[in-house]
Amino acid sequence: MKMSFVSRTFLRGLILLLPLLFTIWPLYYFFSSIDGIMHRVVSAWLPSLGYVPGSGVVIGLTAIFLLGLLMSAPFMQRLYALVEQPFRRIPLIKSLYTALKELTRYLAPGDGRRPDRVVRVRAPGWPVDVVGFIVREDLSGLATGLERPGCAAVYIPMSYQIGGFTLFLPKEWLTPLEVPVEEAMRDVLTGWMTRETAAS
Repeated sequence: MKMSFVSRTFLRGLILLLPLLFTIWPLYYFFSSIDGIMHRVVSAWLPSLGYVPGSGVVIGLTAIFLLGLLMSAPFMQRLYALVEQPFRRIPLIKSLYTALKELTRYLAPGDGRRPDRVVRVRAPGWPVDVVGFIVREDLSGLATGLERPGCAAVYIPMSYQIGGFTLFLPKEWLTPLEVPVEEAMRDVLTGWMTRETAAS
């Protein structure tokens, strides 16, 4: 009985700690990497200035912001296209680079390509519901054989892992749900196991 109490208490603490670790560690690694890179740059090019620990993060974030501003200029866009051209031609690197670029664009707020509709999927005669996200309202412009009038592309994520399926489904199978995309995605990925409600 005592071991059961110890085990439950330890497991409760682990459940509370793991989400924090998996959130904080990537951020710490990212910022510490930027700080290390900027430390080496400042030490090599401006050794007389000295270096304040942590200032590399500020410099790095400022540089990223300025890069975002510069990318609005047509010249910078053409220069960027030249820089990324080798990444789009080498076979294995091309697949990885393209996938990562599309993922970051997909997750970027205001991009216009994020799913904005949560739907319940139920095929006729199939008494099973699946929650999905509409990623294309129509299939026009896709490869020959995939263009089906009256259909939409619906992404069905898998619980507890990164991955899922994109299905081309008749729209009459889809029922819109009044649920925010972020909340629905969280519930799908956790298999609705969480007891928390989205209060904010």
